[in-house]
This record gives sequence, C-alpha cells and structure tokens, in this order.
Amino acid sequence: MNHIHFKRLFSLLLIFTMVVGFFTPAIPSVKAAEVITVADAIANNTGTATVEGYIVATATSGPTYKFVGPFTVASNIAIADSPDETDKTKILPVQLVSGTSVRAGLNLIDNPENHKAKVQITGSLEAYFGVAGLKSPTAYTIIEGGTPTDPQPEPTLISISEARTKSTNTEVIIEGVVTADNSAIGGGKLSTYIQDTTAGINLYSSTSQDLKEGDQVKVKGKLAEYKGLKEIVPTSVEVLASNQPLPQAKSITLSDLQTSATAEPLEGQLVKVTGYVNNVPSSPAGGGYNVSVIDSEFNSTTLRVLEGTSAISAVEAGNWYEFTAIVSQYDSYQLLPRKAGDIQLLSEQPAAPNAEGEYPAVVKAVVDGDTVNLESPVLGSTKVRFVNIDTPETFNATNTDSSRTEINANQKEHGEAAKVFMNTLLKAGDQITLKIGQEPTDAYGRLLAQVVRQDNVNVNLEMVRQGYAATYFIYPVGNEDTYNEFQAAVKEAKDNKKGIWSETNPLLELPFVFRTNDSDGIFDKLVGNSDTKLYVSPEKWAEVPVEKRVFFWNETDATYAGYAPASPSEEPVGEDPNGSEDNISLQLLSLNDLHGKIDQVYQLDTNGDAVNETVGRMDFVAAYLKQREATNPNTLIVNAGDMIGGSSPVSALLQDEPTVEIMEAIGFDYGTVGNHEFDEGTTELLRIVNGGDHEKGTENYDGINFPVLCANCISKTTNEPILPAYDITEVDGVKVGFIGVNTTATATMVIPSGIQDITFTDEKTAVNKAVTELNAQGVKSIIVLAHMPASQSGTTATGDAANLANAVDDEVDVIFAAHNHEIVDAIVDNKLIVQALDYGKAFADIDLEIDPTTKDIVKKEAEIVYVDQNGITPDPVVEEILTKYLTQTAEIMNQVIGEAAVELKGGYGVKGPVGDNALGNLIADSMLWAMDTDFALMNGGGIRDNINAGEITWSELFNVQPFGNVLVSAEITGADLEQMLNAQISAQYGPDVSVGGFKYTWDGTTNKVVDIFLPNGSKINKAATYTVTVNNYMYEHGTDKYKVRGLGENPIYGLTDLEGLVSFVESFNMSPINYQAEGRISEIVPEQENNLGEVTIAEARAAELGSVATIEGVVTSTPGAWGSKAFYIQDDTSGSYVFTSKDYGFKLGDVVKLTGKTADYNGEFQLADLTEAVKISEGSALVPMEVTPADLSETTEGQLVILEGATISNLRDFAYGTFEFDATKNGETVLVRVDNRTGLNINNFTFNNGDVVNITGISGQFNEKIQLKPRMIEDIVISDATAPVTEITLREADLSNGAYLQNVEVSLAATDAETGVDRIEYSLDGGQTWVVYENPFVISQNGTSTIQYHAIDKAGNVEEVKSVEVVVVAATLTNAKQFVLDAEAKFGVKVSTYVHLLKIELDVAKGKDKQAYKKLNSLQKTLENQNAKTINQADKADLLKLLNYIETNKTL
Repeated sequence: MNHIHFKRLFSLLLIFTMVVGFFTPAIPSVKAAEVITVADAIANNTGTATVEGYIVATATSGPTYKFVGPFTVASNIAIADSPDETDKTKILPVQLVSGTSVRAGLNLIDNPENHKAKVQITGSLEAYFGVAGLKSPTAYTIIEGGTPTDPQPEPTLISISEARTKSTNTEVIIEGVVTADNSAIGGGKLSTYIQDTTAGINLYSSTSQDLKEGDQVKVKGKLAEYKGLKEIVPTSVEVLASNQPLPQAKSITLSDLQTSATAEPLEGQLVKVTGYVNNVPSSPAGGGYNVSVIDSEFNSTTLRVLEGTSAISAVEAGNWYEFTAIVSQYDSYQLLPRKAGDIQLLSEQPAAPNAEGEYPAVVKAVVDGDTVNLESPVLGSTKVRFVNIDTPETFNATNTDSSRTEINANQKEHGEAAKVFMNTLLKAGDQITLKIGQEPTDAYGRLLAQVVRQDNVNVNLEMVRQGYAATYFIYPVGNEDTYNEFQAAVKEAKDNKKGIWSETNPLLELPFVFRTNDSDGIFDKLVGNSDTKLYVSPEKWAEVPVEKRVFFWNETDATYAGYAPASPSEEPVGEDPNGSEDNISLQLLSLNDLHGKIDQVYQLDTNGDAVNETVGRMDFVAAYLKQREATNPNTLIVNAGDMIGGSSPVSALLQDEPTVEIMEAIGFDYGTVGNHEFDEGTTELLRIVNGGDHEKGTENYDGINFPVLCANCISKTTNEPILPAYDITEVDGVKVGFIGVNTTATATMVIPSGIQDITFTDEKTAVNKAVTELNAQGVKSIIVLAHMPASQSGTTATGDAANLANAVDDEVDVIFAAHNHEIVDAIVDNKLIVQALDYGKAFADIDLEIDPTTKDIVKKEAEIVYVDQNGITPDPVVEEILTKYLTQTAEIMNQVIGEAAVELKGGYGVKGPVGDNALGNLIADSMLWAMDTDFALMNGGGIRDNINAGEITWSELFNVQPFGNVLVSAEITGADLEQMLNAQISAQYGPDVSVGGFKYTWDGTTNKVVDIFLPNGSKINKAATYTVTVNNYMYEHGTDKYKVRGLGENPIYGLTDLEGLVSFVESFNMSPINYQAEGRISEIVPEQENNLGEVTIAEARAAELGSVATIEGVVTSTPGAWGSKAFYIQDDTSGSYVFTSKDYGFKLGDVVKLTGKTADYNGEFQLADLTEAVKISEGSALVPMEVTPADLSETTEGQLVILEGATISNLRDFAYGTFEFDATKNGETVLVRVDNRTGLNINNFTFNNGDVVNITGISGQFNEKIQLKPRMIEDIVISDATAPVTEITLREADLSNGAYLQNVEVSLAATDAETGVDRIEYSLDGGQTWVVYENPFVISQNGTSTIQYHAIDKAGNVEEVKSVEVVVVAATLTNAKQFVLDAEAKFGVKVSTYVHLLKIELDVAKGKDKQAYKKLNSLQKTLENQNAKTINQADKADLLKLLNYIETNKTL
C-alpha cells in the first residue's frame, strides 16, 4: 500500500517538473482613454477607451440594428470601422444615457445627419445587449460629417389619419378636439389626446399646458413614437375654441384590442367597451393604477387609471363595467379612462369569468428566466409570467451609485444565466401546457402560469430546483401541495448551494430586493413564516427563510390567512387623545331595533331617579336627530337593522312602508338588515329596498333612498351579496367606508322557506373581505353596521359584536351593534361598540375625528341619548306622516276587543317551580280554542309585547303578535308530546314554549320531562292520539327544536295567530281577563346537593344525577362542534359531554379540570353548570379506541372511538347540511350523525352509499338511540390498511463502475390497489427533508448522492423507506486528470496523457477554447489507439467517455 502511494507521488512530481516550462503568461490590456478601432474594442471589451468609428445604425435589445432611416430610437447608436458595415459581429452598440450632451449631440432622431458620420466616443468598454459594447459615454467628437438630409418643406394642415401614416420626425399640422383634461391624465406634463372625424393621436411634451376636454386646438409639431404609441411633440398648440362637442365614443369589444390590425386604427380615439375587473392594485405604479380587465372569452387589456383622474374609487375587483376610455399603448394596447364617470357598473352582472385550468400552447421565444412569449394568444395574451418564482433581472440598473456597481453586475450576470438555462428547458416551437389559476393575468395583462413540458417537467419548479430562481409567493398562495413542493425545492437548491445560492458566486440581492433598491423604493409587503404563522414588517423580510416566505399586501390578508404579528402591535400612529384642530370632525347618529314602533311611547327611568319619563315615538326621535345634525355639517345618520318587522299596526298594516317613509324624511344615510327584515322572506325584503307595489302597501312605493348594506347576505345562485357589501362617502375630501353585516343566527330565526335562496356567511370573513377592498381604494376610516348582539361589561363589552371586534382587521374603527336591545358604549380591541336600546327610546351620538394626513380615525367617543318627550317639540314633517297613517289605520287599531283585569306579561318559559307566564298561557289557550285541538304550544320569541291592565285594543294585540303567522294543527301521541317538550328545554335557559291544554313537570338535572298532566289531573296516555296547535314558524322548524313537523301527522292550516287571539279575547264579552302564571310548567329541584369531590369520569357517571363532581381529563372535541361552547372530555375510565356556553379557550388535546353538576340530556350523560374550568396542560390528542358497531353502547358513551372498514348506507340529509347514515360492519349497524357545526356537512361530504370508510368520532346517544358522532371533516376517511409500492427508474450508467457523467434523471412511480396513491416523497439529505415528487428530477451534484423515497396512500399508509446511491462524476478536466492517475496504465501513458490535459487547461486559462478543443480531440484519438498492454481497457473506455462528453457538451 505504501509502495503505491510512493509511485503516485513520484508521478506527480515528475509531471510537475515536465510542465512548468509551459507556463508563460502574456495577457494584453487596453490603456485608459487611448483611441482604438471598433475591432479592437470588440476583441478587448474591458476598461475605458476612446473608440473611433462610423455611426451605422440605431440599436435595440437583441441586439437589433436599424441601418436605414427614419430612426425611432434615441437611446442607442451603433458604430463600425466601415460606414457601410452590416455584419453584426463587427458592430459595437453604444449607450446614449438620457439627459447627457452625448445623447443630445449624437442620437439619430434629432440628428439624422449624423448617420454614417465618423466619430470618436469615450466610454466604458463592457457588455451591452449581451455583446461587446460601449456604455456610459462621457465625451464625443465628430471627425467627419454624415449623410446630409434635405430640408423638409413647410407643413400644411392635414387630417389626423393622414398624419398617422407619416414617418417619425415628420413635421405636421393638425386640428382636433381635446378629449381629456390634461390635468387629469398628463401627469405634470403635456400628455393628452385630440381627435377629429378621421382618427385620434397623443400630444406629448415635457412642458405642461392646461388643455381641457372640449378645446378645439391647432397643433404643429413632429411625429414621434414611444412604446408603440404614435405621438406629436408640438412646437405650438393654439386653442381655437372651447366647450366643443366631443366625438361620440365608438363601441368596441376587447377582442378588437388584441391585434394591431384592429387596434391601431382605434389608437387615440374615444371608445366604449364592456369588461370584467380581475384585480385592482392597492397602490399606484408610475402615477397610475394598472387594472386588469377581461371579457367572457378572456380577451384582456390594461385599464390604466391615472391618479389625476381620481377614478380608481369607481372600480372594484369582481364586477363588470362599461368603460368609456381613450385607446392608448404602452408596448401593448390599453385603455385610459378620463374621470370617475367613465367607469359605469353594469346593472346586470353576469357570472365572473373563470379561467382556471390547463391550456395547450406553443413557445415563440424565451424573454428571460421567468417570461416567455407564445406563438398564439391564450386567454387573449401571448406573454407568460411564470408564477411562484422570481429570477434575477437582466435589465440595466437605473441606480448606478458606485456602491451598487458590484450588485448591479452580479444581478445581471445571474439574470443572463437564468435566461440561458431557460433556453435549455424551452425552445421556440416547443409544445407546452399552461396551468393557470383563478387569477389568470397580472396587472400588465401577462398570463400567470406554471409551464409544463410534454415530458411533464414543470419548468417553474425546475428553475427553482437548479438554483436559477427563488420562490416568490404572494397571498393567496393557491394549492398547498404546490406551495410545499416549490418551497422544498428552493430549500434543496439552497442547501446544495446551487446557482444563485452558490458559496463562491452567490446572488447578492434577491430579485425583489434588487428591484426595490434599484428604484430607491421601499419594501411594501408584510412577510409571513408559513411554519410559525407569524409575520414581520416589510423591511424585516430577511428574518423569514426563503423556503417559508409568504408575502401579504396588508394586515387584513395576513390575519385572514391565520397569521399573527411576530411582536405586539404598536398603538396606532397619530392617535391623539385630545384631538386636533386640524382633524376632520364627523358625527354619526344611529338607531337600532326600531321594529316599526313609529307611534309607540314608553315609560322609562332614564336618569336613575326612580321616576319614569315618557320616551319614544318617531316624530320626537326625528326632532332630536335633526337638532343634533344641525351642530355639525359633517353628520351621517345610520341604523343597525331590525328597523322593520314585528312592527306596530300603523306600520305593519301597510307592509312597513310608513317606517321607510319616516326614515327618508329624517334623512338616513346608511343602514343594514337584521333578522326581522327577513320575516317575510328575501323577495319581500328586496321589494322593500328596491321598490314595487304590494297589495297591502301604499301607492307607488319606490323603495329606500339610502344604501342598505349586507356583506354576508349571499345569494346561493350568484354567490354574491344580494345587497351592497359596503359603500364609500367622502367627508372633507377623506373617504369613509361603511360595511353592513347581519347575524348568521338569522337562518334559524325566520321561516326557512322564505330564505331558501340565500345564506348568511361568517360575519368576520365578510367584514375582512370588505375591509381589504376598501383599503385597496384608499379607505382608512371604516365603520361596521352589525346586527349582532353586545352587552356592556365595565368599560368593555361581550357578545357576538365584541367577538367580531376582536376578530376583524384593525382598520375597523366603530361597530354599531344591535339585536339584543341593550345600551352599550364600550371599547373592544381599540374599536368603539355602540348600541342604543330599542323601539326609538334612545339613539347614539358618536363624535369622530379623522386625521386628514393618515385618513384614519384618531379619536372616537359616544353618547347614548334618551328620547325624552319633555325635552323637545316633535318634528312637524314626521308628525304629519305619522298622523296620516294613524288616521288611515285608526278604525281597526283603536277597536276595543276586551279588558285585562291585570297586566299580562309574556315571554319565554323560565326555570323554577313556576315556569309559565300569564300572557303565554292566554295565547296558548287562544290557539287551541281557535283550532279546536287538545293542546297548544307557543314559542317565547313570538310574544313581542305585554298587555297593560284596562282596555285591550286591537292595536295592543297586534303588538303582541305582529308577524301574521298561521296556526297549524297536527295529530301526535302522548309520547310525541313528551319528546317535543324535551327538545325545547335548554340546559342553560330552561323551557322555551308556553303551553295550553296540559301541565308538566321537568327535572333540572336531566333537562327532561317528569310527568305530563291533563286538565283533569290525570297523567297523559303516551300511546293515545291527541291534536296540537303551533304557528307555522314553529312548524317549519319542526325537525329540530320544536319537532312538530317530524312527529305530527295530518297537518291542518287555519287562521292567523292574531285572528285567533282577537277572537279568543272577544269571547270573554268584555269580562275582565285575569290570567296568571299558574305553574303549567314546573321544575322539580333536588332537595339536597350531593358533592362527590374529585372523582373519575366513570364514578361521576355512576353517581346520582344532580351531584357536584370534579373530574380531570383530555378534551376530545373542539368546543362548539355541537353548538354553544360544549365539548367532550375523557379520562382512563370513561368520557362525558360537557355543556357550557362560556368559551374557556380549550383546544383539542388539552388536559383540563372541571367542576359541575352531573346531568342527563336526551339520554346522554353530561356535566353542566360549571363552577370551575381550568387548563392543566397542553397534551396531545387521544388515540381512539377501536370498536365494532356492537361495541357502541352506554359503556362507551362519551369516549373517542374508531370504527374501521364500515360500509355507508341509507345516506340522508336534514336542515342546514346536517346528515346521517348507517355504518355497517360484519352485519352489525350503527347510526352515524354528522352535525353541520363540526365543519363537515352534506355539501362537502365526498362519500356515497356503498363506500367503505374508517369513522372516528364520539360514542353518544340521543333519546336512547346509539350514535357515532364525527367531530370534523378528517374523521371520515376511506378504509385502507396496505401501504403503496414505489419503483425508481434510472438510465443506464455511463461508466464501468456504475457512475454517471453529469446529470442523472430520476423517475419515481408508485401503485396502490386500494385507496390510491396520495403522494410520493423523496429525500436527498438523509431523511431530514422530504420533497413531494411531481416530475422527474435531476441529480447533478458531483460525488455520491443517496436518494431515499417512499409513497403514502390516501388512507395515510406509509411505505417503508427505500434508498439508492447515485454517483456522478462531473465532466471536468480536474476529474479527467484524476481518472488518469487512478487508471491501470503504463507510467509513460499516464504522464503523456496528464501533460496533454495540463496543456488543455492552459489554453482554456488563456481564452483559447478553440485550440483547447482541438487538443482534446487529438488526445482522444491517441487514447483510442492504446491497447490492453498499455492501459486497462475498461479504464480507457471510461476516460474516453469523460473526454468525449467534455468535447460534445463544451464543458471546458
């Protein structure tokens, strides 16, 4: 062994001695500022020099040369050693820097006589347009003049169409009408358009002129062209007349703008075109907003909305518009609107175009590392911008500060490398597939796509894998698997130090950083970490690794995506607790929950002195509001919903149109809807808003004259709001936004059939979406009108409106609450929440201050004002309206129906020994009397007012039952009645309904009926058939809370509830009615409480119901998955349902300790009435217990279980997406009940009858029916226990030892006979990082790489990891020399071969590549003649393969 080492060392020493003599460097250099020829400048393109030559052409990128005038480019020229040279290899492009004397003196537009002039130009010799060039010239001398030009004749007046046919630099005179105010579109310069009867054209000058729309002008100037736009640079503009009629806008389609044949004749002219707005940028670029517009066939263009037009607020993403605009051009045709009125929302909104999908295409050319051009348009565009990636830039930097010289050169070097590599992936004529997402184009009209070759190589991904691109994701990131794949690829490239991540020559600034610094801009996007779900401010982007980096336009997007700030948020900038004289004052006056009580007065102690004041009535409300409005010219009057519905007869008898008339007379500016606006369904609400006659309404009813907003009232047909989501008004030049939102509980509070065409989406999501759109339009002051409950709690608030305040974007400043009829003046999460009681008894007065600079609300305070009639004179206008309708309805309203001996109070049933109420009893008795049934049930929420002692008028009874519900009777059994009563008892609140025809007792520990008694005192016969009356609201909810529709038979519809009540009261013949709460409903309270102390769950279950128990266990379901905030808990002994309405912040897997009472609800054990709830620790989710259907019983109740291999049958759905099915295994069946509140519903359930699945869930029961209750969408998966199998495919090795030369493509394929393959994963770092396999990947790293791989099926089965080693020998001279040293060969052969390789290396170092390749070819021929006596033939073959690869692929 030592002998071998000695021989190798001796060989190296000898070789070194022999080759030293070959090294004789002689490198020529260019002396600074010496005069050289063009040929010298091309051959030695470094340093500073003065180059002499002839100006032969202008130059553009490519480079492309224009040798014959007229010339159109002023930024570059080209010189050569001969004035007639056209050979590109002998031409030197010269940069003419804008604003310099060199450009002014040499450019061929202004100096056409310089063509073919002999010049000397001093500048920097460096690459330009990818070839040898001369940049940044500092001096020039014209040695000999060029081609003389004939003087142009004095121009005469011609038409604009004729002028457009003339060549650039031709002087012309034209006349036309100015079609746009220069102040709106000029950007501080003269840049507007004129048009005559023949055509239109742009006027451009760096000196502005105040031309206005309608000016008739005469223009003299020279024709020019910029970015394809034909222009006149005027020497004079004479205004001949003003206020002239404009040419009529031509109606065109977006398809007319797709080719120059149809678009060029339209350039400069006014047109009308319809299009759909894809997106609206949040900030301007270069003085305007580039808005992407498409049509239904995906023809596209850019709507260039200049800042001076103030028109950007008129356009919103997601809408169709008719645009009036001027056709312009900036490399491609675009539209310029002139003012906000040019943008008109279409009254009928077609469905949004959806371009998502895959499209075939053919490559025309590679533009750079992330852009290609197509042969034919796809979706109206021939340009493709690769999504998810960002490659280094190839443009010449504009920031040429000396500190950035190295950075600029480095960026361009890597940009050119990316372009070169892209050219190896794609070539002209290649057939590709474009994978386009929901947003098909960017603001420049380029297609946003992943590009996939015919061999399924994802080009975007390959650019990242090979280190030529960084990943770049802006929220929303799209498909999560795609995101993970790209981020894994960039991490792999970075870890392997490929390309831009190289240690020796890394990219100094990522492309987005370079673009920002080059333009002296600022970083404007928040940066999120997809692992931690935290985001940092834009300038801290480097704190987030590239493989975890997601950009967000604003905090709203970040919050909506589930991200939080990495550090606590600072107080809002500009907050001024004392206000400022410079701030804008805005006053908001508000009402909520009027319920059409326009004529009602109330007695209320408003000041705590124990003396009631008279409050309410809308003529007094109007007087107060107008009085306050007069104190501030910036006053808006708003409402938070439920302004109609449950109304007084004076309003309700006329379909609430009198209430609308009064609101309009007061001058309301904005409102939203509450649940009661939907009492008669969607159709009637929209009639109320939009207008239209009703048989019971007033004549010529024309709707509501102020915006009624609702962001979460969504049409099931269009998936868009049925009312505007928001609206914008301006206060002293500052935009203020109003958003409307309605409680999602509306869906369960009105008759379902009336709202079957709409849905109420999550309030928070709807508000945040609206905030994002408002922010995009520059709105920072935002108010939400939320028909959602809130309750005062000290200085803060609780309830749904408070939860909304905590959840929505902090751009929201004020939330108007409603629905629960309380007074609220609170601050939650720096948002003001206000609610002003109900029925016009009070209103809110909010004073806001807005900073005119930040345009945000910086101060806010509220006052609740009672409508005390003693303090003001009623408003005469509203008083007159009220008197008119009171007179119109007086005859029926004032009719005396009966007499009440005492005050009759109503409402819901309550807990306790006497749970009924007097008015509920009266109503229930009226129902069974009117329908002649045995029993009656009346829902507590339907009793809307009390009856005072004394005369009972028709109006009073109407106020008690204002909804006009119809009475319905049905046949039920005694057992059905018991089940119906059990269903309406709440563990938290007790009973709901009032009853007639029977009494019952119930147990507060089990929340179940104990006994039902008939009027004669006997117990009900559970088997007997009885009749029961309910209203149609209860009947329509008869499969959930009230059960009538599900259990009753033979329904009969009768008269309205009000008619029944009136008739029943009349039947007393004016005898005083003396109803009392008489114990029809009575709770049985346990005599003594049994405190068990701390016990196991099994011990608690075995104890007497009503016992107090302390248990500890693991939370096994997300709180609220089955309503309220309830959840399941489990210890080693058993499990239990825990009922609570309080949110303790528990999560799945938490270990908690609870103290409460044991109870029973519909047959299932639960712990309720919690007095203690503490999180002990954060644990991990429990492993479910494997069961069969037969195992599920009271023994497993409350525990987390899994039923594997069960077959679905009898799939059936219920209201709001809840559904059930039977799960059968081995002949045994169990009911699976899926509640829509778990997030799984019939609409997103992907399985069908006959599918075999694994079901995880809670073992439970309901009314003695055993159930399996899944907790989430992931709890039901396909059944599969067999892992997939993966095979790897590699090409045949290049070398005898199994190694490969350069790149090795690796293909993976997996099969799974059951659920199918979900994904294949592979690792190149020993299993530390796993990448999802999508397309074949390449191993190119020199040395040994270990590939580990496995597959995972859709059931989650994971294949055991397989591995294979791949050895790559890079085709380099260094490796070739090592081959020589390692070969079994005679010493002379080794030395000779090694020396030849050293000579080749020397040629390469001198730049003599051609000579080096000749020597390489000669060496191969020499080796081929060596026989087995001089060299091992296998070693020879390997060495020849390596050398041949170097020669063939030019890798020297």
